[in-house]
Amino acid sequence: MKKIVFALLFCMLSLNALCQSSANIGSTTIQWQVTITDNPVTGGVIIRRSPAKLPTPPETILYDKVLCFMDSHAEYTLYIIDEDGEEVFEVFIPEDTTTITLPSYLEGEYELQIIRGNNCFYGYIEL
Repeated sequence: MKKIVFALLFCMLSLNALCQSSANIGSTTIQWQVTITDNPVTGGVIIRRSPAKLPTPPETILYDKVLCFMDSHAEYTLYIIDEDGEEVFEVFIPEDTTTITLPSYLEGEYELQIIRGNNCFYGYIEL
């Protein structure tokens, strides 16, 4: 009985490692940067009770034209900005969505922005 349990455990671990390594083939991890789009200001002075802690961006991988979120996340709005600074695509991303398919007509370099409240994560991709 112990041999069967051990064999099943070994198979599950092997399959898990195989799936994770194959998910990274041909994919690009998005390197997000963070900016705060608006700060609370009273009388021209920014009020902070404690040092500002930057939010953590979601772990995201781009495979072909599919954006994959690797962990749970809050809801965001995704914007795709072209090289001229024009918005070419916008979509609402519900909480815990795992994949978003980007439009097939997009070709070239773009800036991705995911925004929630006054936090903006942005990164660059090539399609």
